[in-house]
Amino acid sequence: MSQQIKLSRLFSPIKVGNVDLKNRIIMAPMVTHLGDIDGFITEKEKNYFIRRAIGGVALITVGDVAVVPNSQVGQDYDGIWDDKFILTWKQFAKAIHDAGAKLSVQLYHGGSECRSGVIGNQPIAPSAMVSPLTGEMTRELTKEEIEELIEKFAEAAVRARDAGADIVEIQGSQGFLIHNFLTPLFNKRGDEYGGNSKGRMKFPVGVIKRIKEKAGTDYPIIFRMVASDLVDGGLTLEDTKTIAPIIAEAGADALHFTGGAGIHLRHLCMPPVDAGRGCIVELVAKIKSVVKVPVIVAQRIVDPLQAEEIIKNGKADIVSLGRALICDPDWPRKAFEGAFEDIRKCIGCCQGCLDRVGGTLTCLHNPQVGKEKEYEIRRAERPKRVLVIGGGPAGLEVSKIAALRGHEVTLYEKDRELGGQWILASIPPQKQEFKEVIRYNVRQLEKLRVKIELNKTVTLSAIKQINPDVVIVATGAVPFIPEIPGVGGKNIVTAHDVLASRINAIGNKVAVLGGGLVGCETADFLAAQGKKVTIIEMLEEVAMDVGLIRKPFLMQRLHNGGVEILTSTRVEEITGHGIIAIYKNGQRKNVGIYDTIVLALGAESLDEIAKQIGGKVPKVYVIGDALKPRKAIDAIAEGAKIGREI
Repeated sequence: MSQQIKLSRLFSPIKVGNVDLKNRIIMAPMVTHLGDIDGFITEKEKNYFIRRAIGGVALITVGDVAVVPNSQVGQDYDGIWDDKFILTWKQFAKAIHDAGAKLSVQLYHGGSECRSGVIGNQPIAPSAMVSPLTGEMTRELTKEEIEELIEKFAEAAVRARDAGADIVEIQGSQGFLIHNFLTPLFNKRGDEYGGNSKGRMKFPVGVIKRIKEKAGTDYPIIFRMVASDLVDGGLTLEDTKTIAPIIAEAGADALHFTGGAGIHLRHLCMPPVDAGRGCIVELVAKIKSVVKVPVIVAQRIVDPLQAEEIIKNGKADIVSLGRALICDPDWPRKAFEGAFEDIRKCIGCCQGCLDRVGGTLTCLHNPQVGKEKEYEIRRAERPKRVLVIGGGPAGLEVSKIAALRGHEVTLYEKDRELGGQWILASIPPQKQEFKEVIRYNVRQLEKLRVKIELNKTVTLSAIKQINPDVVIVATGAVPFIPEIPGVGGKNIVTAHDVLASRINAIGNKVAVLGGGLVGCETADFLAAQGKKVTIIEMLEEVAMDVGLIRKPFLMQRLHNGGVEILTSTRVEEITGHGIIAIYKNGQRKNVGIYDTIVLALGAESLDEIAKQIGGKVPKVYVIGDALKPRKAIDAIAEGAKIGREI
């Protein structure tokens, strides 16, 4: 049986209202931060969406499009509050249609998530309360203002229709205005727009009905809502099972589900790898049983077979891919062709997308995001002989791009497998999916017939034999060893050695020196083995270099694992009697005696070969951690850039 037949449900057509979708895959609404400050779609944003339409998705959804001015969480959100936007949207709709997809415009008001510094006035909400995200007091809307906003949503829908958008989606989730009305977390009103579940539904129901009145009863509406707020005091699954049929009866032609109360709890509404794949599928399946319109499920749908099973088992009718399509625009096409191994799968790291809220969208695994035209692969005018030294993330990326451009590439790696430090990054709890970066890139190098030499340390004689036109040094970094008295003791090891299982025996009582990403994840790794772990950090907080999305999960695991955390504590000396440290108050104290002490105090570049070959080959580039220790997202982006330059 072919892979295509296995995905017969995923690639069957479906209707949303009167609109035919060619398959069951839609692009989830996400803010790109590629628009301009006046609310217009830019060429860069247009290219980003066109690229995903070409990839085979049935419906492109442009997220968080403002229905009134000064209602956006950020300054570069798209707008549709005035007729001046129609022409740009019309051009955009045609481009999406020409690329083979339908278009949905998500109508939105930021509500309690807005900041006065962005919108120029006090944020509004159903009730006056302090926003959990901004810390600002919101102003309670009057009835007259609510009725005016209902009209503004409907007017925006008419503009979308006139511009050629096939569908409008109403943003009723994730802490924005309509969700503010729906959830008891934000709606404390005592009038007909609050008080109970029926009252809290009055505003969104009013928006849906007014859109149908103004844009036409046959103009399709998707309503995006939460399956559950996933926090105490918020909407529960049972609440949503009551609300969903009423929303559908009001005129919603499909229901699009997410989970979590808002971006102040972004680790819930934008789940990372730690949350697991398809983390709200079972919740949505329970809601689907009580509604008659198509149900769309989002959040960590990563794999085509996973998507097929969701639809086959009746848990949803359509899958909504967000980060999966950021990572690989061709996910639908590759899935249809059965080329599963060639899909660049999202690893849920959140580094390039969600952790950069307010910054330009990118992707650790796909540096072309947001640079669709600039980063097009163009064949080199003169193929070169390229030697890449080091098979970590930067080396893999630059080798792939250089080979795609037609260069003859040889990759040397001193270890027995490719991946470098990224292998270690995939070892701590909940990070096994990080191996996908290595798997995907190694497969591409094999397909491109890049010559790979493992267990090979590059020497000057080897370089002379290869006679390269270009040498790219991507040798990474090594652990930094501080000049602390006693640091050479037998019980002192590095975090790298611990994660690589190069230590024969680790004692039961362990101190980890350094509370950054590596230190915290090593502590997590050891606590999962039942070790009694203490993190010692000189700064006032640990995990400061961990992204906002993953950090809550990591900190919760450290708490659950009984990890002790000492901050504002600087290690001064290590003796046979313990670790001597200086506390914030200046007190010098023995922290304790530990069986094993783990160093996680940063890294320093390993670039010796670059110094040796300087002036001996035509061109040398140093990239990734070999240039400067940073995150993998920076190393991979650098590899992508240099690969396009050589």
